[in-house]
Amino acid sequence: MTRALHALTGEPWAIRPDYLHFMASLATLDRIERADRRAGEGDAWFRQDLAAVIGGQPRRLDGARYAMATADGVAVIPITGPIFPRANLMTEMSGGVSAAMLANDLRLAQSHPDIGAIMLLVDSPGGSPTGINSLADQIYSTRGRKRVIAHVSGSAASAAYWIASSAGEVTTEKTGILGSIGVVAGISKQVEPDASGSIAIEIVSSNAPNKRPDPQAEDGVAEIRSLLDSIEAQFIADVARGRGISASKVKESFGGGGVKVGAQAVAAGMADRVQSYERTYSELARTASNERQARAARR
Repeated sequence: MTRALHALTGEPWAIRPDYLHFMASLATLDRIERADRRAGEGDAWFRQDLAAVIGGQPRRLDGARYAMATADGVAVIPITGPIFPRANLMTEMSGGVSAAMLANDLRLAQSHPDIGAIMLLVDSPGGSPTGINSLADQIYSTRGRKRVIAHVSGSAASAAYWIASSAGEVTTEKTGILGSIGVVAGISKQVEPDASGSIAIEIVSSNAPNKRPDPQAEDGVAEIRSLLDSIEAQFIADVARGRGISASKVKESFGGGGVKVGAQAVAAGMADRVQSYERTYSELARTASNERQARAARR
């Protein structure tokens, strides 16, 4: 197991497990050297796709990192790739996003007088749970101020679904993948010397027996699972609030950590309807137009 994977698996994640290995594979010298070249590619592709949908060129919302504003008065905020708490080199290398920057973009869209509706365009395997609860709160609080739809163009897995479910509505493509509600931690333990003949030994202080729980011991597993269950409880509570159902309904019907696709997700209550990116955008454009007309009538 690489040092990068050790670092990535040393904390809880609300992400598809295969993506932890993918992100660790990025942390090689040749990929780091190419990171600067790739840093802007995701933005360019997103801008081109959005331009095709709206039939014009979007502009970066003033002060935003990801959000694009359209002439129709819609802010489109892409939530793509792995989600990290803050922007860093790994964010750029993996094509991911920063929860802190998403929160800032959302604040800008909420307060901008020319923005009448917001689309969260979601295609993400999830990520770190750090900051996701407050971002979900922020999205939920926007409901009474501006219409917010989360559109699942690819995947809304784990932390990405945590975010999406807090929107006023969730729409999905026919092949959209939603769910993976739960938290995972990959804990490593060195049991043999490494290639240099060294073995790491950790000794904890007398009053901190749970600081380094043993993942191979029953009490150690219980301690680790207790942490994960605490995060999962907040995850489920936020999904239940967002979807207007009970926590028990989320546990019973939302896949039990698995995922549901398109119409299956709608039938389970995880999304509101199956429709295209273009249809969702058109709905929001009409909402924004109505808001502009209402503001003009009040003047």
